[in-house]
Amino acid sequence: MLLDFMKRFAREKGLTLAVVHFNHRLRGAESDADECFVQALARERGLEFVGGGADVSQAAREARRNLEATARQLRYKFFFALVKQGRLQKVATAHTASDQAETVLLRLLRGTGTRGLGGIYPVLDGVIVRPFLNLTRAQVQFELRAQKLEFRVDATNLDTRLARNKVRAHLLPLLEKEFNPAVVGLLKDLAARAREDEAYLEQQARERARPWRVREGAEEKIPLSPLADFPVAIERRVLRQTIAAARGSLRGVTYDHVEALRRFVSEAQSGRRLVLPGVVARKEFDWLVVGPQARTGAASGFAYAVEVPGSVSVPQLGLTFQFKIITSEDIEKSYNSGGLVRLDVLKLSRGSVMRNWRVGDRFQPLGSRKSLKLKELFRRGRIPSAQRGLWPVLESDREIVWVRGFPPATDAVAAPSAREAVTITEEPYRPA
Repeated sequence: MLLDFMKRFAREKGLTLAVVHFNHRLRGAESDADECFVQALARERGLEFVGGGADVSQAAREARRNLEATARQLRYKFFFALVKQGRLQKVATAHTASDQAETVLLRLLRGTGTRGLGGIYPVLDGVIVRPFLNLTRAQVQFELRAQKLEFRVDATNLDTRLARNKVRAHLLPLLEKEFNPAVVGLLKDLAARAREDEAYLEQQARERARPWRVREGAEEKIPLSPLADFPVAIERRVLRQTIAAARGSLRGVTYDHVEALRRFVSEAQSGRRLVLPGVVARKEFDWLVVGPQARTGAASGFAYAVEVPGSVSVPQLGLTFQFKIITSEDIEKSYNSGGLVRLDVLKLSRGSVMRNWRVGDRFQPLGSRKSLKLKELFRRGRIPSAQRGLWPVLESDREIVWVRGFPPATDAVAAPSAREAVTITEEPYRPA
């Protein structure tokens, strides 16, 4: 029935139609017969047939997930892949109001929030559309018989060991008989109201978070102080939106994941991390940072020879460091400018190297009475832990004379009376 409806719709709107089928391979020859049936329907109507499939049973065992969830995941993965490849723009499915009622009941029984109560959305990610959500299964079956349309029944739908089938065969008929014969319509309407409420709350969360949200590379950042002031309903959605922005979708992210992130935000110390599906969240002092999970292997370090005067480009940081020599007159003026690094020329040997921080590095910055581990200096300087591995240091004769963001070493700083000094400035790296 969906195929005939979509064919009329496509003709009216000037659209190109194809028939898509995913073989779950759960019933052997029967599953293959279903695929042949759909392929024949497409051929009879002069439409392209696009088939796919997977051994859902094996995939469920390997992933240790239930059969229904695995089947849905693989089916939709196939649909979205076709769209990504440019072979399709939209995929229409034949979900009905009865499917909607079953979904809402299942989620209520498992525990859910407003988004879950919304059930099956009429449009999913702008790709999947469900034109039959206002029709019950009985209405669809009546039309099939009235129009004498041939159809097949998936025998898996009769297996009441599966939770959805048990709700369909036992719970819904009981509710209709003993409580309210219109329960399917009521659950459908509940889902619609929940989607409306959820849309409003999502919009409010976006507007409340917009002034605070920061994007740095592939990471999403938001300060902790406004998060603490948001109502819980808004906070949950801000966190969920932050995850979605960092990983591109919310597939696999559940209510429990969002709650774990809420607890992490309120309880974890700075520098701690929380691994979530597809992303890692961490607290960096007054900020929550959410970014993609790192690929296997640590970020590569660097070491570049330094010539004075001259420049050193560090692509890993996106920075170029300029080393210039200034004379006594400029040295005296520079002491009034503040913030400018001034190093003793004699301390920069021909073997000077700009490199990244290494575990165990020590340094005695100007003003400190003793040598300190850089790890401790980073903590005091509130350098985010994710940035420390590639933090630049300047080494001369195997001693650290300068660390970005800190004063020079006590014995490497140029005196105000020096005849010459070396300054270090930085600018964005521009590849040749």
